[in-house]
Amino acid sequence: MYDERPDFRLDRLTDNFDYAIVGPTDGRTRVLNAAIHPHSAVCQVQRDFGDGRFSGCSGFLISPRVVLTAGHCVYSAVRQRLGRRATPTRIRIVPGRNGARTPFGKHFAARWYAPEAFVRRLDREFDYGIIILNTPLVAPRQTFRTKVATDAELRAIRSGRLLHIAGFPGDKPRGTMWEHAERLDRFTPRSLFYSVDTCPGHSGSPVWCASTRSGPYAVIGVHVAGPRPHARGPWGCRPGVPVAPAGNFNRGVRLTPTTLRHIDHATRNIADTTLVRFAPR
Repeated sequence: MYDERPDFRLDRLTDNFDYAIVGPTDGRTRVLNAAIHPHSAVCQVQRDFGDGRFSGCSGFLISPRVVLTAGHCVYSAVRQRLGRRATPTRIRIVPGRNGARTPFGKHFAARWYAPEAFVRRLDREFDYGIIILNTPLVAPRQTFRTKVATDAELRAIRSGRLLHIAGFPGDKPRGTMWEHAERLDRFTPRSLFYSVDTCPGHSGSPVWCASTRSGPYAVIGVHVAGPRPHARGPWGCRPGVPVAPAGNFNRGVRLTPTTLRHIDHATRNIADTTLVRFAPR
């Protein structure tokens, strides 16, 4: 799966910093029909850092023109430390991709954003990105709803519901979507911790509950990372790397009123000193 040509070595190196885990078993299953909601709203986020090649992340539609993803998918501090471009020259969005099948086409971004707290201070609790497409998608008609879950709602989810994550992990066949559902372990004011299996490439995936009081398919977070990897790479994500021992958890950024304000300002292109704006070059 991993191409060792020089053009891709940096992508593989940055993957090592995109921590995620599978373990103690790999429970991921392939989404066979990604054209049906909610999976039709899950997007592959393809980024070109100036060499004409695309590397992948995940994201999800929250309106016909707005994609939410991880902040490190639109701004890479690792690339910057290595003396390379930190933000893509262009971003292409592929909703509902299933291998070679792209039922809703490919769409380029007009601009993208990350919180100032993430870009300037690398505050991992603000590791989310907002992508605005050039034109609204006609389909899929249904998108994810965003939900600022209260502590009481998260306690109820932890006691009786599963969290779902679907995205495009780099250890699986190119362009295929994979999903897993597991429990919420704990939460903080800005983070969610869970045992849902993910690998690099899953960053930016939606974290949602299949059913809540507020209705189905409400996203409560953005998957971003896991703990530090095994010496040979992310736990369970490459041949020869063991699955993670029990007690390790992946992490998502919890949606908050600040997140929704940032989304609103980015969508309407309103100047906001707490957001950093990027555009194609």
